[in-house]
Amino acid sequence: MADIEIFETDDHQVEVRLAGETVWLSLQQLAGLFGRDKSVISRHLKNIFDSGELARERVVAKNATTAADGKTYQVEYFNLDAIISVGYRVNSTRATRFRQWATGVLRQHLVAGYTLNERRLKARGIECEQAVSLLTRTLEQQQLVNDEGRAVLQVIGDYARSWSLLQGYDEQSLTGQRATQREMRALSLDAVLAAIAQLKAELIAKGEATELFGQLRGDGLASSIATIEQGFGEQLFYPNVASRAAHLLYFVIKNHPLADGNKRTGAFLFLCYLRLNQHLLARPVERLINDNTLVALALLVAESLPEQKDLMVKLVEHFVLLSENGATEGR
Repeated sequence: MADIEIFETDDHQVEVRLAGETVWLSLQQLAGLFGRDKSVISRHLKNIFDSGELARERVVAKNATTAADGKTYQVEYFNLDAIISVGYRVNSTRATRFRQWATGVLRQHLVAGYTLNERRLKARGIECEQAVSLLTRTLEQQQLVNDEGRAVLQVIGDYARSWSLLQGYDEQSLTGQRATQREMRALSLDAVLAAIAQLKAELIAKGEATELFGQLRGDGLASSIATIEQGFGEQLFYPNVASRAAHLLYFVIKNHPLADGNKRTGAFLFLCYLRLNQHLLARPVERLINDNTLVALALLVAESLPEQKDLMVKLVEHFVLLSENGATEGR
């Protein structure tokens, strides 16, 4: 729902809609704002769109509006970019005052909105700065102004929407995967080493790896595989496929158990573990994690700071949808 603000001068008053981080006025309101006939405003808008200065689909939105006759009509509204462009053509004092007023109002709403959401997120135990910091760090360090960069942005966007970071705080939905699954199949070290050897051969054949790829450094890889299976008595430290796969990806990438290829191997084993436990997933692995998403997750894990581990695990877990069969809700 849009908020309404009043722009008022000595001789005129306009109700302004605020929505989508911008302001919106109808053609009638534009004419009143600038003191010009609607036909004049329409001509300016046509020239703006015809010249390519603005794309119509980006600055125009239709909204149901009730007229004086009591009937509801679909009315076109124009956002601040369009309003400013018209204002420059009209070149009126009122246009200048409106630009100054709108900028101040938007700044106030955006700052207030960010502060409110930040406070609510922190109340749920989530530091939104971590997500922003991690995203910035990954894009800068990897210089991702390409498809991989877009994939990273998509992952963060999907995470934010699906976890409802800005809207779902009242439902207390910001939790990790807590269900307990009892029929999980474990990766064996021998099978993992054989799979890595095959992956290495394929990559070398394509010129995408050297002999250093996949070479063990100590027992770090064996430790990572064993760690996700650990528990105490009947209590599993990592109680479901999502938790184990996420931690396996994190451990292999961050602990550097291999001389080369830790990100690619971590992503590879992440998929191997999910496929091994396909029977406990709600969808086929290929429908849960596509290539771009997996690359983005691996990059985000690699660039994350140690204090961001919980955030990264939750982020990865989010993409692994568990089957409800054979699962019990964790405490």
